[in-house]
Amino acid sequence: MMSWSAATNDLSASEAAAAALKEFERARRAGRSSVECYRAGVAAWRRVHPDQSPEYAAKRAVAVILERHVKLRVEE
Repeated sequence: MMSWSAATNDLSASEAAAAALKEFERARRAGRSSVECYRAGVAAWRRVHPDQSPEYAAKRAVAVILERHVKLRVEE
């Protein structure tokens, strides 16, 4: 099995990343749709970084969420 990891400059260690992951996971446990889960993560990121553009914040938050939750498997 091969894991994929985005080059994120160690985003997962930041306060914003922790907030985004926490809110994403909370929304998942509440049974929200995938879109709502990602939106919750992005909103948490933006609360920590209100100075970032919405597009940039969304890209960063989603990168952290995907890094934690997505595993790619390459079959030979």
